[in-house]
Amino acid sequence: MALPGIVSRRRFLRSTLLSCAGLIVPGAAAARTPRPPWPTGRRILCDLHVHAGLNEWLRESPLAVRAPAMARLASASLNTTKATWRACHAAGVDVMAVAHFNPFDEWVSMPTDPDPEAPSHTLRMLDQLEDTLAGPAARYARLARDPATLEALLAVPRGDPRFRTAVLHSLEGAHALGGSLDSLPRFARRGVAIVTLTHFFDKGVASSANAFPFFPDAGSRSPRRGLSPFGRDLIQALETQGMIADVTHASTTALEDILAVARRPLVATHAAARTLGDHPYSLYDEHLQEIARHGGLIGVILYPYVLSNYASPAAARAHGSLRDVVRTIRHVVKVCGTHRVVGIGSDFSGYITGPRELRRLDRIAVLRERLLEEFDGDADLVEDILARNAIQFLRRNWRPAA
Repeated sequence: MALPGIVSRRRFLRSTLLSCAGLIVPGAAAARTPRPPWPTGRRILCDLHVHAGLNEWLRESPLAVRAPAMARLASASLNTTKATWRACHAAGVDVMAVAHFNPFDEWVSMPTDPDPEAPSHTLRMLDQLEDTLAGPAARYARLARDPATLEALLAVPRGDPRFRTAVLHSLEGAHALGGSLDSLPRFARRGVAIVTLTHFFDKGVASSANAFPFFPDAGSRSPRRGLSPFGRDLIQALETQGMIADVTHASTTALEDILAVARRPLVATHAAARTLGDHPYSLYDEHLQEIARHGGLIGVILYPYVLSNYASPAAARAHGSLRDVVRTIRHVVKVCGTHRVVGIGSDFSGYITGPRELRRLDRIAVLRERLLEEFDGDADLVEDILARNAIQFLRRNWRPAA
């Protein structure tokens, strides 16, 4: 017999669960309610650094021609992030800055002096991409060789049958110039908008972050730390040609020199914050602030291994997520005092491992949802970060000489 005023344990648990159900269930239902579709007039993505076409280029290399099965295996097992023309077009990606990187011009020749044949090799890479855009990818993307073409492409709304993803040429590593400025005007005329000053190895332009050690050939000299005299001349020439200098991959010493020399805004197309991920590849907060202070832009890479302090690349592959990306974006916004200096440079199709929720560029809506959650549903801010900041930066700073 229950005493008056005393509630049995079973009755207490039952009444508690029923009471909580009225609070929990509506909340859970609200969490499952999808957001309204992203309006047609809103931008989807301006990717500052993507390697669409790299696999096609490598398949034509002498090694791949001799061993095509090995090339296919390497592409399938190593290049786990995908950026295909059809899928990106279907997702409504607005702009893709396609980075041209020829591993053979950089890896095979180890001394600081670049290969004088590199410009002709790089021009063939531009030819190959343009052939693809004029052929099998013509329904999905189109080259923006100049700002006027970019504006025309951006004026066509997503969903219109005429909509095409705008594609820009960019060079990853100024060793592609072969140690001379003579070819730079030609690259500018071909529509190259962005030039990354250095890449994995020191090539006589600027010292690179310690992605790989220096492997000199017999008798070659150790490279100069920081920005070389040729690198200084190159920055001035880029500014004269109306092209944009990219500081990604530069060592801290080189970045200090670049910031002292540059007179026009710089971009870090695919970068990370060193406060969050202690890698030589990443940027210190004061450098993020300095780039932003001079009208520059920081594109956050979608590569968890450099965004956070994972114990190993394997750990990053297993556990790296969009949380690393969102946390980095939030940090850059905080240290720079504004979200308008932040963009996205995925580095997809460039042999990195992306976040586990976002292995393909056409799934960019997943990142958009995470950013909307992080920034309290501010759609304008999220659209700025994903696309508009980068588009406005290009409009202001890509001004090819006549």
